[in-house]
Amino acid sequence: MGSITHLHERPRPAPLRIASDEEVLTAAGEVIALGTDAPAALLVESLVSSGLLAISIPSDFDGADVSNGLIAQVVSQIAQVQPAAARALVQHFRALELVRNSGSEEQRRSIYLHVESGERLSCGGIGEHTASQRYFTDGIGFRLSGALEVASLGVPDWFAVLASSEAKLLSLLLVQRGSTRTELVAGSQPARYRLDEAHVPADAVLALHEDALPLSQSLGTILHASTILGEKRQRLGADLALWRGGVRSGDRPWDERIGKLQVDIEILAALIDRAATALDLAQVNPSPAGVFHVCRSASALEFAALPDCHRARDSDRLLAQLGRTLLTD
Repeated sequence: MGSITHLHERPRPAPLRIASDEEVLTAAGEVIALGTDAPAALLVESLVSSGLLAISIPSDFDGADVSNGLIAQVVSQIAQVQPAAARALVQHFRALELVRNSGSEEQRRSIYLHVESGERLSCGGIGEHTASQRYFTDGIGFRLSGALEVASLGVPDWFAVLASSEAKLLSLLLVQRGSTRTELVAGSQPARYRLDEAHVPADAVLALHEDALPLSQSLGTILHASTILGEKRQRLGADLALWRGGVRSGDRPWDERIGKLQVDIEILAALIDRAATALDLAQVNPSPAGVFHVCRSASALEFAALPDCHRARDSDRLLAQLGRTLLTD
């Protein structure tokens, strides 16, 4: 992957080298300490210098390879203060999970070196793949055709995109910042960028290994639920502060609101822990039974994390999805 090793160089804060769970939590605490009003540019700089971007790199590539439960804990804690930063981390780690299960060892090592230097990834079209995302032979590389959107905190250094080849082979394409025109989608939060007609070097196209998609999608579900968990904890803390400030405990609707938040938090925390542990095991030994267990746990978690306003719209679909995983076992 030599061509992507030097295409894009720019000054950036030197990231820390994290080697232990305690250092992970310390680094997350420093991001959280910036507070709720920190501008996006400061959050990006903090995430880059913290070393958190590289914590999921496998130990085979000299990475910390921390547990998925710890990554979920970091995302949840940051979501309590900076939801946009937490969502950006979800997309970054989801893309890295695809890299873990794609391409050659040389290709993976190359992108891991970029991440260790503080470069950020964001998913594009992952989990929402459609036939419009295609790539075609273009000189010595490929051309990515079809507009798509990616979510990030500021413009990421790499856009990780799932696209089909002319032979209908689904691959992971790593599109480097500056190699294509990007358009900010007006009013999006976190910022969303639309790409079109990107040229991708041949060594930046990674063939997907077996189970790459279900494992990445499961991690995305776990970390998305972790952002919901963090936001619910923040809401519970705010409600309790209001109650202590004068709301009467006998106000039944208020009591029920606080009680429901606590139940939601307990359920989400337990399901996140279960799914994260299953994913840890599947990453070490990706057997069909292990991958099935991860997907089943992630489907249940996705249902539990549904906001109340989306339950009527999505609950039947998610329950049917979970049922299919059991019926095909």
